[in-house]
Amino acid sequence: MRAVFTTAIRYKVNAVCETPLRTGGAAGNTESVLRDSFGNAFLQGSSLAGALRNWLENNGEQKTAKALFGSQEHEGRLIVSDAVLRADAEQAIRPRLRIDEKNGTAADKGKFDVAHIVSGSQLDFELTWLGNGRDDEEIMTVERMLGAVNSGEIRLGAQKSNGFGRLTLCVRKRSYDLMNKADRAAWIEDRDDGDEIKLPENVTDRRVTFVLEGIADSVLIRASAPVYEGDQSYTVNIEENGHPILPGSSIKGALRAQCMRIVQSAGVRESLVNDLFGRGAQDGDNGRAGVICVDDVRMNDVKKQRIRRIRINRFTGGVIRGGLFAEEPLSGAVQMTISVKEEQDALCALLVYALRDLGLGLCNLGSDGAIGRGYIAVKRILIQTLDGRKAEIGFDQNHTMSMRDTDGLFDKWQKAWKECMV
Repeated sequence: MRAVFTTAIRYKVNAVCETPLRTGGAAGNTESVLRDSFGNAFLQGSSLAGALRNWLENNGEQKTAKALFGSQEHEGRLIVSDAVLRADAEQAIRPRLRIDEKNGTAADKGKFDVAHIVSGSQLDFELTWLGNGRDDEEIMTVERMLGAVNSGEIRLGAQKSNGFGRLTLCVRKRSYDLMNKADRAAWIEDRDDGDEIKLPENVTDRRVTFVLEGIADSVLIRASAPVYEGDQSYTVNIEENGHPILPGSSIKGALRAQCMRIVQSAGVRESLVNDLFGRGAQDGDNGRAGVICVDDVRMNDVKKQRIRRIRINRFTGGVIRGGLFAEEPLSGAVQMTISVKEEQDALCALLVYALRDLGLGLCNLGSDGAIGRGYIAVKRILIQTLDGRKAEIGFDQNHTMSMRDTDGLFDKWQKAWKECMV
């Protein structure tokens, strides 16, 4: 009987979650993550393979994608395992709120929770290439894909546009010549004696990066459950690994709402907002992904202040019985990182306007903007493209804005913006 392959190369990968990882839940349940029969959270091999294949196809390498991952005519030469998280991986819950864009209030049944695996967790998976003799081009493609995961160009799981799914990798490689008796024995016994390899640092995902630096004053992004001390409770911010977090989803939601106000007041087609942020399924379609990615903001050296408040009966003006409650807003430095795909000039212009409004104090992040919460004293917004073109917006204490655009980015984006006016 003839062997169907004579050469095998196995990549054993240990990955560390640099950002939270959303692996999906059973039957669409957002409050759980996928777990195997041993109770360990895992990312399906089909999801991992799909992300890798999609990256190849987006780079115009359809022929190689079919060779590695297969087609209806033939099976692929690359085997992708499930990515299993280690037993100590911690699951956390984040509250989410779906907003009605027409009136800016919470949508009907729009309150839900999303479970995820916290950053810092580790997971392991394998890629195995099988062939008749070595194919250096395909082998290099496999390593390029792993390099793209390691650099953050490929993110895994769900909620990627909200900053989830960024991994860094440590990869061990073992080659087997199955015509060699010693290698056949090592293959059958699955010996873990591969050598660590350095992954390629290729970058094909051309994105514009926006970095906002400033000071957050009295920000409150409510956690899913209050903290109890004795017979009293108080609302705290979302935390992860002991550090307060401004979730990328919350930042993205605030920016989306401001972008909608901007297009409505400027007379620009509203579809730009969906082009930038994406939209959910409607009228029987599957929705559309946006082109923006907003990372979580981790706050360090924060100042906390517990504040007691009361609820007022709007009809009588008196205090509602049981209406005493406490909150713990935060103040501290923030650095917000947002990226948008290049060649989206009008969308970049829209995002610049929204970030400008955040710097001018015209919109806020988190809860209780009506009582002064969540406003950011922005120092500057740094903008850079992959090829090194730069621009900068600065703000002083009086909310006076200055712009520096030596490479003409703002002019280019503004021209595209004007072409979208209706």
